[in-house]
Amino acid sequence: MARRGTPTACRYAGLSLIELLVAVSVLAMLAATVVPMVGLVSHPTQTNEAAERVGAALRFAREEALRTATPHGVSFTPGSASDLIQVYRLDTAASPPTPQYTVRNPLSRQLYVEALGAGSPFPDVRLETQPVVTANGKAAALSFTADGAPAIVQGAALLRLAGTGARIRVVAKAHSRDVLAAAETGRITIR
Repeated sequence: MARRGTPTACRYAGLSLIELLVAVSVLAMLAATVVPMVGLVSHPTQTNEAAERVGAALRFAREEALRTATPHGVSFTPGSASDLIQVYRLDTAASPPTPQYTVRNPLSRQLYVEALGAGSPFPDVRLETQPVVTANGKAAALSFTADGAPAIVQGAALLRLAGTGARIRVVAKAHSRDVLAAAETGRITIR
């Protein structure tokens, strides 16, 4: 057994340069394997979070319609690189009813606008081309009447949805989530 302070005892106290290089190499190979998998995991997460944001915008528009007794809604504008989601107040005095994009987010006090796609927190998430699907066809916006029922603007009228309600699909690669608005109640769910 070697005594303290002898060269033999000091030799076993640390790691050699070769041992350190081997450990760093193994960690680098593990990182190279794990990093591509993180990108795959983010698609479901991005889809879920984007669907939650769409649902929050719809819930807010419905609550504002009930609070102010004025129709409110959400427009969905698909673009080439990103999609916009905007909350509006519906001017029913105009013919046809016209969206007024003056609604502010209660937290940021900025105009209530969300983005999906390039330049957003959800770069891989997009909306369908005509996002709002109803029994009456497809639309680019979903409104809520003064009593909170979902409706779409059709021609010069605000048409309440009856029967099946509305669906907005959020997609990232092979992952998708549906944001649903119940026909009579306007209740928003995510499936």
